[in-house]
Amino acid sequence: MFEICVLIFVIILGAVMGSFACCQAWRIRLKEEGKKDPGKRSVCIACGKKLKWFENIPILSWLIQKGKCRKCGTAIGRAEILAEILGAVSFGVIGWNYLCVIPEEVGPLEMLATINLPAMVAAMAAMVGLILLAVYDGKWGEMPVSILIYTVVMSGVYAAFDFTEIWSLVGGVAILSGTYYLLYFLSKEKLVGGGDWILCLAIGFLLADWRLALVELCLSNLLGSIVMLPKRKKKMAFGPFLVVAFVIIFATKGWLLSTLAMEL
Repeated sequence: MFEICVLIFVIILGAVMGSFACCQAWRIRLKEEGKKDPGKRSVCIACGKKLKWFENIPILSWLIQKGKCRKCGTAIGRAEILAEILGAVSFGVIGWNYLCVIPEEVGPLEMLATINLPAMVAAMAAMVGLILLAVYDGKWGEMPVSILIYTVVMSGVYAAFDFTEIWSLVGGVAILSGTYYLLYFLSKEKLVGGGDWILCLAIGFLLADWRLALVELCLSNLLGSIVMLPKRKKKMAFGPFLVVAFVIIFATKGWLLSTLAMEL
């Protein structure tokens, strides 16, 4: 029961942090465009209305208000609720990865002592950066350098506390980041942006396995092709697909690794 309560708390925290990441993406954009920061409280971008607490409940407020501002009726946008859902799912996945291995007979205090807490916290911190980058890239086709650096650092901290084999970790980072750097360099930024290979550096640290890195490479490109090819765009924001593919792989990494081990 205690594990379930902790997992529910982690999922709610993830939704809150997803909302926070999306909000910070907007604040960074407004700052880069030289526009006035709305301050500490969230506001409607269209009419400037300061949102009340019940308009700021992750996921629920968006659904109740049907994705519109209560005052002006302007659509809030899909990025907001998608970021909150992604935050809830990803934090839930991270929490489950650490809670599911705890023996049932272990008490609450012993459970907290057993969890690899530094790795868990670093993974969640890195996930906030990934969500922010996915939102920013999806909306404006760019990735803030400061957030890229923050995400890589947090991912590196996670990898330092939770990896199996150093060669597999290095191989995964090289496969992901190296592939996208080559695409970026050889195409002169026509196929992928300069931020994609740095984002892949962070994801490589988080996956910490060369086999999962190969799956990430295939799955992110598959998702991108399914969504973007019908639109016939020569260049697309690839960050969101990299992040969504990572969450799917991280959620299923136990099954993937066992399956790949049998195949190999």
